[in-house]
Amino acid sequence: MCSGAFLMRFASFLTVFIVSSVLISCKEDNPINEPPPNPDVFENIVLVYASASNDLYPNLVSDRSEMLKGLEGTDPLKSRLFLYESSPVNSASGRTAALYEAIKNYSTGTYEFKLVKNYPTDVFTTDPSRLSEVIYDVKNIRNAKRYGLVLWSHGGGWDPAFSDHQTKMPAVKTPPPTVAPDPGMSGWWGVDNNDGKSDKMDIDELADAIPDDSFEFIWFDCCYMGSIEVAYQLRRKARYFVGYPTEVYSPGLDYTSAIPFLLSPDPDLAGAARSLYNYYTFEWSQGAAVTVGVFDLTKIDKVVDVVRQGYAAYEIPSVQGLVMYSRGGVSRLYDFRQTLSRIVEETGVSLSPSEINAAFDAFTVCKYASERNFSGHIIPPGDYSGLSTHIYSPEEETPSENFYRRLDWFDAVFPKK
Repeated sequence: MCSGAFLMRFASFLTVFIVSSVLISCKEDNPINEPPPNPDVFENIVLVYASASNDLYPNLVSDRSEMLKGLEGTDPLKSRLFLYESSPVNSASGRTAALYEAIKNYSTGTYEFKLVKNYPTDVFTTDPSRLSEVIYDVKNIRNAKRYGLVLWSHGGGWDPAFSDHQTKMPAVKTPPPTVAPDPGMSGWWGVDNNDGKSDKMDIDELADAIPDDSFEFIWFDCCYMGSIEVAYQLRRKARYFVGYPTEVYSPGLDYTSAIPFLLSPDPDLAGAARSLYNYYTFEWSQGAAVTVGVFDLTKIDKVVDVVRQGYAAYEIPSVQGLVMYSRGGVSRLYDFRQTLSRIVEETGVSLSPSEINAAFDAFTVCKYASERNFSGHIIPPGDYSGLSTHIYSPEEETPSENFYRRLDWFDAVFPKK
């Protein structure tokens, strides 16, 4: 009996020893605190390109934390986030220009930004050459089936800043005015300040900086970039275009809620746009003004066709009753589809509302707008297209109108004399 009990205990000991040995071996072979190997090809990579050497830099500091929090709802073996940022001289780290990759810490389950590359600070972030360089670097570092681009900064729509960068196309299409326009009245993307100088990027330069078919989507997290003129200039650069026809409050996109949508293997842009709308409608300040639209650039030619028909006898329309999205010193921006319909109505061309709606419905993925714009004026849901447009003045010979005549959108839809 004693002998049998001993054998049983010995057998139990052997079992425990063998199982323990296997567990220890497995643990050594697969350390839980070490990341698995990166795939050769990721499903989706998003680059946030932040021109933040300006008064918005504190918001970027907050957005960094939001991005890292939002990444906790993503799969690092399928998607990755890169952040390029320029910081002002008076920031904690001083004037910098650097590219970071968000890396998961498998010990804590959290994410952190790891420095990938420092760039010379004597080149503005708003210089097309810097944007092209960063895009190249990201694609060279990580291979992916899809890439997305978020452009983070100030924005002013299509109207030029008359910048003088060297691009494939002449940057300055007409001589700049003898009196420089007020910065608040000119359009562009981005503001970068360095050594007492301020720089911006015109939208033709922006288009030149991005190789064709580079991105699944381009998302402007800045004011006023949701215009048909900007979307059309970028039509060959991405499949989807996302922008805000109005201003956006300084917190911008709520990255905590948006990142899981943007970084899903197949980006859910409608979900991210809805998260922006919900953030300002229900969370940040209930009922705050907000607008956003998502558009399929592969369907933009259908819109061009109906607009070309609608503008066949183009005349400056009356603006009474048109929804205006801009305010202050910014050039007047009106709802795109509503403006088209007004021109058709007043010139009497043969184009039915159903033809207009069919083209816009195919082009539009989703659009959200608050009840009122930033001026407090109501945005009627039936008149909201999600994009703004400029009302062109054929007789004006101002620098801005001359610049407008050189945009791709003007060439595509306006009748030629």
